[in-house]
Amino acid sequence: MKNTLRRRTFISAIAMLLVSAIVLTSSTFAWFSMAKRVEVETMELNITSPDGVQLSANTSAFTTKLTAADLKGEGAARWKAYEGHKNNFPELLSPSSSNLYVAGSLPGFHTASIDDAGKMKSVKVVDDTASGYVAFDIFVKVSEAQKIYFGDTTVICDDNPDVPSAMRVGVVDCGVVAAKAEAAAIQAVLPANVYNHNVVMYAPNATNHTDASGYADGEADVPDRFVTTAFENVTPGGKGNNIAEATHLTATTNATYVTDETKSTEAYFNAEAGVNRVRVYLWMEGNDVDCENSVAGATIKFNLVLTIA
Repeated sequence: MKNTLRRRTFISAIAMLLVSAIVLTSSTFAWFSMAKRVEVETMELNITSPDGVQLSANTSAFTTKLTAADLKGEGAARWKAYEGHKNNFPELLSPSSSNLYVAGSLPGFHTASIDDAGKMKSVKVVDDTASGYVAFDIFVKVSEAQKIYFGDTTVICDDNPDVPSAMRVGVVDCGVVAAKAEAAAIQAVLPANVYNHNVVMYAPNATNHTDASGYADGEADVPDRFVTTAFENVTPGGKGNNIAEATHLTATTNATYVTDETKSTEAYFNAEAGVNRVRVYLWMEGNDVDCENSVAGATIKFNLVLTIA
């Protein structure tokens, strides 16, 4: 009798586990993928700079190389991110979208899904630290105003070469911050409502993006389109428009949009003399046909390389 009860308890536990797994995998999904959630498991990160450009995670200790450990606050004490930072390194990346619009604030992001009726449910992300994308502050120190280029910045995935096509890199130059500033002062330095190379969006591997010219808007979006600010007013949990009626941007008017071909000349921000707060984003663009179920379960290697002309 005891063995039978134990067996039934064990079977019940397994059944509940399976039900939980089904709920988790079917409750959220990418814009144009109607099945599983699209996620990337882990990420490696390196940020390097040349002589004449110094980097910091905390406005006080400067170097020429930062890692994910430094920005997470796990590195050596001297190099750790400042106390009270809002850096975010989720264990799993999930589809997000932004046109990097700034107006005295950081860019807004959205997550979205499609219900069985073909309606888009768009939810605005209100806190970077609770999101499914990477976001962090770095501090770039230069002795005189100059252009800081991306250099050989790469997003690589050895597990699945299709993953970089769905990724985006965003860099927002927020402005000058005092050395050894505290969190409140740092986070009060925000980008102005101008688009003169203070906001840059980079689409890696753009030449290998899927040709989606045969897709209708109601089926899948073409590569390089981004959710517009029309979705800014969608309340959390609210319904967006039918996909066929949704408004998108071919690229973006709110940032300098660059690909591998234009990166060497267009991918830069204007750093002022002193310490510049730079907000960096790395996300899986849900509004891209390359964001599909096949990219799940991969490891991303992100190398942000800063150079000067």
